[in-house]
Amino acid sequence: MRVRNQFLIALAGLLSVVTFLSGCSSRPAVPAAPQHPDISGVWLGGGKGSWSTTRAKPGTEPDIPYTAWSLERMKGQRPGSGSDSDFENTTDPALKYADPLGFPRQYQHPLKFKIVQTDDYIYQLWEWNKVWRQIPLNKPHSDDPDISWYGESVGKWEGDTLVVDSVGFKDSTWLDGVGHPHSEELHVIERIRRVDPGALRIDFTFEDPVAYTHPWISQHTFKLVPGGKMTEVVTTMSDELHYRERFLQQKPAVPIRR
Repeated sequence: MRVRNQFLIALAGLLSVVTFLSGCSSRPAVPAAPQHPDISGVWLGGGKGSWSTTRAKPGTEPDIPYTAWSLERMKGQRPGSGSDSDFENTTDPALKYADPLGFPRQYQHPLKFKIVQTDDYIYQLWEWNKVWRQIPLNKPHSDDPDISWYGESVGKWEGDTLVVDSVGFKDSTWLDGVGHPHSEELHVIERIRRVDPGALRIDFTFEDPVAYTHPWISQHTFKLVPGGKMTEVVTTMSDELHYRERFLQQKPAVPIRR
């Protein structure tokens, strides 16, 4: 009798295990988290003076839909480099006041930048003036974004492309080195995709109803820097004034830190 009871207990235990395993196998499988492309690394663009895709004189490019407001602004711009440059009397705020380059002009600087990729954020770290940018993923913009040098950015993945939406920019910065203006209503969309192991392409869409009659686009490709090392490159107002004093013989308007 005792042996029979032990057999029944063992059989009941076996049946409960079989029932548990059967229930597990009937449950739907939990889908694996999507695997996004790896866009991390140190990248170099080689510098680009204008977002225009033409070689026309600034203010006459057929691919840029100027409003009367932005055309008027362009008339007074004196860039520090290029065919119409006037470095000595430039109106470029990044040269004249040592202001930050701002966004998206920061991309045009010929020094490197680094992308750090996580599940929740994308980080961009620029060598020039140690600028950084944090892009939260799958989150909305603030109800009332602050106006800042580099704006507020949010991102999401669409297949193999990271789509970044940015708003809230100071209107004192230039879009690029030739002086294309913008207002505080500037809205920039980047579509970032790794087109091959050594190249990152970004398609830009610029929308600003004050400065441009309709959205317009540009594209830039960045090359991977294998084993890229980030260094510190910081330029201050004292650096700029010292340069002007030495090479342009301009007397500084304010004391220079030496």
